[in-house]
Amino acid sequence: MYCRKCGAKINDSAKFCDSCGAEVKLIKQRSDAQKYEDRKKAEKTKETKKKTDKAVEDLKNPYVIPAIGTAILAFGLAIFPWPVSWGVGTSLWMRIIILLIALLSDYHCTKSKQVNNLYNIQYHYRVLPQVVTTATVLATMTTVVALFALITMY
Repeated sequence: MYCRKCGAKINDSAKFCDSCGAEVKLIKQRSDAQKYEDRKKAEKTKETKKKTDKAVEDLKNPYVIPAIGTAILAFGLAIFPWPVSWGVGTSLWMRIIILLIALLSDYHCTKSKQVNNLYNIQYHYRVLPQVVTTATVLATMTTVVALFALITMY
């Protein structure tokens, strides 16, 4: 190996040149073919990143809207009072319907969490995580209330 400053021959393990005292810096030399391959790899990485970014933009979770929709429906049916003249507010069949809708919402919430976890593993991205959490809390609360209403009916 030779010194870059004075051109004197130096030891391969030396940190400074014996002749001029300049610091020895090791420079990895690459051929034109290696530089070309590195550029190709960089371009391929950029293309892959663009495809991944496009895939992330196109991600949809088909369970989010049914989860929040059924959670709101079950919660609304369970909380808002029915007119006494209708006679449905405290009936057994109405409580069963509310429980079934709440259980359906629980199912959709679970599936939307599973899809979000899959997206998180593949793309480090989640689709509307706050909405899924809200729907889960609402559906769970409505299920508990509906079960309590069925148990304490008589």
